[in-house]
Amino acid sequence: MSIIQKIRDKAAILLTTMISISLIGFLVQDAFVGKSGNAFGGQATEAGTVNGKKIDLLEFNKKVNQMEQGYRAQGMQTTEAMTQNIIEGVWNNYIQEQILKEEAEKLSLSVTPKELGAVLFSEDAPQEFKQMFQNKNTGVYDVSAAQTWFNGLKKNAKPEDVAGVIDQLIKPIELGLLAEKYNSLFTQGAYVPTWMLAKMQAENTSFSSIKFLAIPYTSVPDSSIKITDQEINDFINKNKEDYKQEHVKSIAFVSFSANPTTKDSLKVYNKVLEQKAAFENADDAKAFVTKNTSSVPYFDGYVQKSKLKMGAKDLIIGMPVGAVVGPYLDGSNYVVAKKLEKKSIPDSVKFRHILIGVVDPQTGKPRRADSTAKKTADSIFSVIKGGGSFGALAATLSEDEGSRAKGGEYDFASIDMASLPKEFADFIFNKPQGSMGVVKTSLGYQVTEVMSQKNFDESYKVAYLAKPIIASDETDASASNAALQFAATSRDPKSFNASVEKMKLEKRVVDNIKELDYSIASLSSRAIVKWIFDNKVGAISEPFDLKNQYVVVMVTNELKEGVQPPAAVRIVVEPTLRNKKKAEIVARKAGAETNLEKLATILGGSIGQADTVKFFDPFVPNLGAESKIIGAAFNKNNVSKTSQIIDGQNGIYYISVNQIGALPSATFDFATEKKMFETQMKQYANYSTMESLKKATKIVDNRRAAGY
Repeated sequence: MSIIQKIRDKAAILLTTMISISLIGFLVQDAFVGKSGNAFGGQATEAGTVNGKKIDLLEFNKKVNQMEQGYRAQGMQTTEAMTQNIIEGVWNNYIQEQILKEEAEKLSLSVTPKELGAVLFSEDAPQEFKQMFQNKNTGVYDVSAAQTWFNGLKKNAKPEDVAGVIDQLIKPIELGLLAEKYNSLFTQGAYVPTWMLAKMQAENTSFSSIKFLAIPYTSVPDSSIKITDQEINDFINKNKEDYKQEHVKSIAFVSFSANPTTKDSLKVYNKVLEQKAAFENADDAKAFVTKNTSSVPYFDGYVQKSKLKMGAKDLIIGMPVGAVVGPYLDGSNYVVAKKLEKKSIPDSVKFRHILIGVVDPQTGKPRRADSTAKKTADSIFSVIKGGGSFGALAATLSEDEGSRAKGGEYDFASIDMASLPKEFADFIFNKPQGSMGVVKTSLGYQVTEVMSQKNFDESYKVAYLAKPIIASDETDASASNAALQFAATSRDPKSFNASVEKMKLEKRVVDNIKELDYSIASLSSRAIVKWIFDNKVGAISEPFDLKNQYVVVMVTNELKEGVQPPAAVRIVVEPTLRNKKKAEIVARKAGAETNLEKLATILGGSIGQADTVKFFDPFVPNLGAESKIIGAAFNKNNVSKTSQIIDGQNGIYYISVNQIGALPSATFDFATEKKMFETQMKQYANYSTMESLKKATKIVDNRRAAGY
């Protein structure tokens, strides 16, 4: 495999890693402030725009696909949820890159070739790139080899390959350096003066002793207070930033389970039971399990007694070799287990090896002839038996990149035996400590020494015939028919609700569904979200097949992007406005009176004392979380005087400050505190600067219209 191809295969990882490290505070979802696009207005050609700069849809799709391929190359399954996260990550990368480039251009910031080279040809280079140029003898990044390849790239490589390297390797590094320069303009200005630290120390040790009158809000009946829509609207308009919203919709839905029934479960149980006798009499357990398509694959190895996890563990341990137990329930399977062998094996093994491969583990292509590999391995083994250093030979000759730098050494647990070639696992776990030999596996020939073995325990080789409990066609059809019947009789909200009542179903409600969500409550389905935003309030869907259930959805409400309407926030805002009105009523009743005892007689409530109110403590003794009281407690105007009325979190208050003083404190390390606060300022500057830029950026998200 060529280096360029390797870079391509790792592109998604490289891109994400570099940008994430450099702009970690900027990767925040829902980064858009505006949306446009018509799902019915013709084929989209752009995923969106950032300050008018178009994000080409083909390029966007390509990067999403690269990311998915990167995960698959690592053996990971790309689920619908993972794909949606990838899409969101690529989208945010486009936004942050464009904003950063615009800001850098305004400030004439740039990255020079010398600066790029200082990263690429150093230990700061991307790990995947360094691994491509590892010295086979030392395992160290060969900078000279990397420079030679890079210098010859433009001469020898195809233009499209050069473009690929620039896009997938150079650009992420450049963007990271640019972000580092831009952020440093703010972070390097972080400074905490000594007088501020001294003030903070004084505030940390200060306390106040107060006397207070607490009047519960319940002393004024809720029924006596009316809050109009206009009052709520005025409050929202004064606090617009707190009540912004995206375009969201609400739904109601009903589901019809297609999970296996008791009858389905019994059918699977009987099927496994029918095969039990044949399994017990089978001479070749592996062939039997494979032929009968067990959902638990055959493992040709041993598991220690302490590592057995299934419910039938004790029965398996107690029964003789050759016996079969079951059927028993294990997760979502019915299982019969056959005990094949038992022996004592170690829990962990330390070994070392020298791999002489016959195939390239990355490509699967032949590396050398089998006879050549065997001859080389036998020669190395002879040198070691003659007194040669195993570690030195491994560091020089082994083709296992994971252990070469450590002299070929590994520590391996028995629980991970399945990940090793069988021949090799048998050697290191079954041969006694000190054993040496040449082991042939699918990888090639391995000169191996068992260095130590620990914690021997009785272990078993067990074959499992397992069948999953799945819904029958009859069960699935029953759920599907019920959903179709419901949908057919539910053509509007009134009939939807009537059908719910008639069929005695549970109607579930979900609010605040966003256009690019990929799941709703327990429903993981991007298709449902797309349908919701393609239909108007009152629309009712045909059944959605979600494998284990059928779902019928009704759109119940829609809120456009902007400031939330009074009805949507009344439940949150009304208590605040009501309490303010109650405080005004209490204040009018108190009149000009300032004596706490007399106020208690007039207003009711209880008088109390809090002797150690601390400035930085969020709680007031005997009152709880009351930040307004803490502020009033350190107001010198309230010393030996009664404060103005305070509309607190839990009630209405008047306080009088008895004393403001200072508690004894430990020695204050100004240098350490200064360093800590300046570090915090730098971290906050990274995040807050980018957040401010994001708010000032016009971002149009056209992904849904583009098919996402």
